[in-house]
Amino acid sequence: MNATSSIDDPAKRRARPVLQPGRAGFTVDMVSPAEPALAVALREWDWMARRLLARGAVAAQTRHHLEDSRRVVGELARVLAGDEPGEGTPEHRSVFVARQRGCIQAAASLFASPRAVFVELVATAPWNLLGPADPPDARAVRGAGTALVRHASDWSLAVGRGGRVSLQAENPRCRAYYERLGFERMAAADLPYTLVPRGPRGFSEPVRRVAEGREGPEEQRSPWMLLDPERALLRSGRVARLPAPRGSGA
Repeated sequence: MNATSSIDDPAKRRARPVLQPGRAGFTVDMVSPAEPALAVALREWDWMARRLLARGAVAAQTRHHLEDSRRVVGELARVLAGDEPGEGTPEHRSVFVARQRGCIQAAASLFASPRAVFVELVATAPWNLLGPADPPDARAVRGAGTALVRHASDWSLAVGRGGRVSLQAENPRCRAYYERLGFERMAAADLPYTLVPRGPRGFSEPVRRVAEGREGPEEQRSPWMLLDPERALLRSGRVARLPAPRGSGA
C-alpha cells in the first residue's frame, strides 16, 4: 500500500526532519473513517483533478502530480468505504485531516504499529498541487500533506513509538519528497515487521521481502521507507543515545 505522491511542497524545499516545527495555519483533527465531510472532499478532489487534466491547462509536471493524486484519492476513498482492504485492519486505522480556515486540505490514514506509526495513505487537495505556471486557485496552500506527516511523527512520540514513521513511497517523485523530510530506505535490520501493520492474513509479500532482505523490482520502484529521529540524532553526534521508548518493544 503506497503512501502519497501528491506532493504539495516546492521541489526546492531544503531538507529538514519532520520533527522540527511545521508551517503554521493547519489544524489537524482525528475523524471517523465514515466522516461525511471527508467523503465529500475526496469526491470533490477527484472531480477537480479530472477537470484540470481534461482541460489540459496545467504544466506537464503538474499533470504527473494530479494523476498520482487521483490514484491516491481514489484508493483512500475505497479503503475508508470498505471497498478495498488496505493495510492492517479497519479497527486499528486512524484517520486525520489537516484543515485551514475550515477547509479540508489533506487527509491521511495511519496505524500505530509496534515500533512506528505507519502512514498508509496521505492525499492533498488538487489545488495544492498547482504550480506557478498553472491557473491560480485561491484555496491553494503549501504544506498540508507535510503537516500530516509531521503529525504522524508527533503521534508516534505520543504513543511511545519514538517518533518513528514508516511508509511505502509510490514512485521516485514520492521517494525524493520523503527523503527531503529525512526518510531513508527501510532495511531488514530495521525489523520491518515491527514498523508496519499486520493484516488479517498476516504481512504482505512486499513486506516479507524487505524483512528477509530479498527486495525485488517492486520494492526498488516503490521503496519502503523509515523516518527514525533517534538514528538521525546519533548520526549527528549531538547525543550519545536516546532511551528506548516505553512500549515500543525496542
